[in-house]
Amino acid sequence: MTGHPSGKQSRSIAAGRHRVPGNRSPRRGAAVVELAFVSPFILFLAFGAFEFFRMMMVKQALTNAAREGCRTAVLVTTESHQEAASVARSYLRGVVTEFADTNTLRISISPAFDNPPADGTPISTSIEVDCADVSWLPPMFLAGAKIRGRVTMQRE
Repeated sequence: MTGHPSGKQSRSIAAGRHRVPGNRSPRRGAAVVELAFVSPFILFLAFGAFEFFRMMMVKQALTNAAREGCRTAVLVTTESHQEAASVARSYLRGVVTEFADTNTLRISISPAFDNPPADGTPISTSIEVDCADVSWLPPMFLAGAKIRGRVTMQRE
């Protein structure tokens, strides 16, 4: 107890909790053990969420690239499907760094441009990639899965 200017006695916050050197609590290491048990689960959930949202971003990039390629394919001035595929590949190179080597992509444009399609013909562009090719983590969460972006427009 300490003295107070008003003459009242006040209790110290630590009153009754004085540590005696060498007298350790038996629960001193419990927090470390609990952290050792819980942290792998928390990390597993965090990395799983990170990987899931990364794949959603890649899917959006594939859909946007398919839209760009399809938009090129439906133009009257486009004479081959390679032009549209080239536009889609160049779009992806600028958006996702893993697509610098675009050999991992599978781009299909239908119908084939053997003869230029007639006006009003629906043209579909589909771009597909394996999750393992764009993942930043070892393939534990989405192993063997494929991500696909697909767009259909009418030929002008």
